[in-house]
Amino acid sequence: MANLGLPFQGEIRYYVETSYGVGSVPTHAGKPISIKVLDAKVTLGDKHKGLRGIDAPEICYLLEQCNDYSFHLEYIPQVGDTLFDDAVVRDGATCALTSIAFYLTTNSCISPTGADATAYWIKGSVNKSCKISSSINNEYVYVMDFDVKSVVTDSTPTGSIPGALGGDICAFNVAGSIQANGGDLAYITNSIDFTIDNGTKNYFDHDSLEKQYAFAGELNISGSCDISLNEGGGKHLSDVVNQAEFDLVVALGGAGAPEITLENCKWKNSEIDVNISGDIMKENAPFTGKTFSYSTV
Repeated sequence: MANLGLPFQGEIRYYVETSYGVGSVPTHAGKPISIKVLDAKVTLGDKHKGLRGIDAPEICYLLEQCNDYSFHLEYIPQVGDTLFDDAVVRDGATCALTSIAFYLTTNSCISPTGADATAYWIKGSVNKSCKISSSINNEYVYVMDFDVKSVVTDSTPTGSIPGALGGDICAFNVAGSIQANGGDLAYITNSIDFTIDNGTKNYFDHDSLEKQYAFAGELNISGSCDISLNEGGGKHLSDVVNQAEFDLVVALGGAGAPEITLENCKWKNSEIDVNISGDIMKENAPFTGKTFSYSTV
């Protein structure tokens, strides 16, 4: 009797493709993502739609639809992580996103040679968006969504697993900083989340069910941070009214950790609340950025 698909037996690695949807068979180790991958989800969109005519109420034909795949990935970044730079940051010379292939395997403990395992070869993965978030006493989390050209399954996993990253886990209260124009964002910053949306679009051609192309479109950056309202909130309200630009620099940890700079940001709106909670005055302040850059601390 075949085994179930069991929890806590998944493995994943990735490859930088030579071109869209074209990657070598994963016989070598590839690149590691994180020792703390939280979710890896392959999705195939609707494969048919129903057609009916005026002669009867029931569906008379199921019309086959294109193979529209996507991939969702959530993980805790570490010092030494390279996926964000490879997948989310556009190439400076071409202004395009790099196409990624993921190799995801299941039942890796009970079935390392493949008898009861499935290997998913996820090719032509172009980043749609990445959300970065954390809060007091919590780790940072990347939530990435990809448009995917094709997914091939195999019952026999191929190649070896890359060596695990050994760097520190990136956490909100461990090293790192959140600064605007060289100074702390506020006396107290309780949380931050922001999304880099690459506006990725895909195209199918008239004579094939397979995806032909995907590319990065408009770039949108937005987010919010839970901050204390210093000096009773007047300064923050003035900053919103005056719409002065600031660079928001988020260092996710200590030496070697990712550092993401959201450039030319402005506060979007403000709501000053004076109440009877007994807590400090604070606001979950939304902002919009124009562009971003990536480096390490």
